[in-house]
Amino acid sequence: MLLLTVAALLSTSAQIVGLTGQVEAGPTPPTATTTVVAAAGRTSVAPPARPSRARSDGPAVGTAACDVALRDDGGAASCLADLGTAPASSLRATPAAVDDTGSAASALVAALTPALDAQRTASWWRALPPERRDLLTEAVPGVVGNLEGLPYADRAAANDRQLTRTLGATAARLGTDRERDDDAERLAMLQQVLRAVQDRSSGWAGRSLVSLDPVLPGRAAVAVGDLDAADDVTVLVPGMLFTVTGQLVDWSETAGDLQEEQATWAVRLDPDDGPGDGTAVVAWMGYRTPGLTDFSTLDLARAGADHLEDALLGVGAARGASPARVTVVAHSYGSTAATLALSSGRVAVDSLVVLGSPGSVVGTVADLGVRGGDVYAAAGSFDPVAGSAFFGADPGVSAFGAVLLHTGGAIDPVTRERLGAALGHNDYLLPGTETVRDIALVALGRGDLVGRDAAPGGPGVPRQAPPGLGLVRPQELWPRD
Repeated sequence: MLLLTVAALLSTSAQIVGLTGQVEAGPTPPTATTTVVAAAGRTSVAPPARPSRARSDGPAVGTAACDVALRDDGGAASCLADLGTAPASSLRATPAAVDDTGSAASALVAALTPALDAQRTASWWRALPPERRDLLTEAVPGVVGNLEGLPYADRAAANDRQLTRTLGATAARLGTDRERDDDAERLAMLQQVLRAVQDRSSGWAGRSLVSLDPVLPGRAAVAVGDLDAADDVTVLVPGMLFTVTGQLVDWSETAGDLQEEQATWAVRLDPDDGPGDGTAVVAWMGYRTPGLTDFSTLDLARAGADHLEDALLGVGAARGASPARVTVVAHSYGSTAATLALSSGRVAVDSLVVLGSPGSVVGTVADLGVRGGDVYAAAGSFDPVAGSAFFGADPGVSAFGAVLLHTGGAIDPVTRERLGAALGHNDYLLPGTETVRDIALVALGRGDLVGRDAAPGGPGVPRQAPPGLGLVRPQELWPRD
């Protein structure tokens, strides 16, 4: 069984964007008072404190308080104050401004983010005069573009500037005595970021670069739709073997396909909705996913969970008094990272969909910060990863408490169109499938319209022996259609 799971993880996760047993004890589940990505009418409060991350050894930033922040959480608030008041000449001379690899800005963001509540950062930004915001965007775009809680339009403008500057400087060094050993790799990564943002092959809305860390191997997030105004926001979390260089373009196209599906259904369900205005989908590649040698542990999932929490808290803080409905859609190893994030007690969302999951770190939906237990799982009949419970509980069994989505294909009861099946590990986000239709409906808060399957029993329930096939769920072949 382990070999089946390993083989599937290695052979299929790398291809997904070509879509062009013990349960670990989880943290105390979140309560209503710890929800931060709030729905209308809810009160948001500061999340529980998270243990400090390792401090950066990056270069000094240029203001005393920000230099302290790189080494000690205590300097974070003073660093923000310094950024808001330092003379323009000082800002433009800091390493975060002049370092054209982006590493100094990334080091500062990495130090500030866990030390500052996103709500506080949002308030700081709103209090700045417009000319000061413009100065910071011009001088330290790599900082402005990645501080959680800032408006996404402002972050995108800063990240566009940072991308242009870093890409140009990297290209200019190639073939000269200033070339760095990793410049060719960095240039390839940045070129893919540019392609992902400029691509308009899918989605009914424009794209924006809402996160960019140019430090190799790179991290980025591309939004399809207006994150500052959309009623419904979906965050797509990838699984193993995803890199910015290799998969961001395709993952952004997948986000566009899902946004288009959501927008289509939004108009279909409410003809007064404008086409595409109310939905946004984020192709989130905000963590380093595992490769061939490190996929069997939760180390990278834990790091990914931290970054995902930050991103979700940022949505709530940036939206302020006009919160969005937030859904996380997580595939494969990313689903395990998502269960870590949503069992931390720091953040909650409105819906969670896990696709081809190798396991949840908590045993039931009740242990997740998902309002009303609105959790869904998809497990194709020929997906060898789904149901493996490699990292904990199987979200597809009845004891977990999630709605098991039907994956075998169907006739849409509303449109009467035929919907394709999603049977394999790579199929869930394919346009035209039953699952992508149902994921779109979940994100719109219409889980009542999705196709449902009967979930198999939980641990201890006798299961069938697996047939002699290489690409089935390891435990059994359950009829799902």
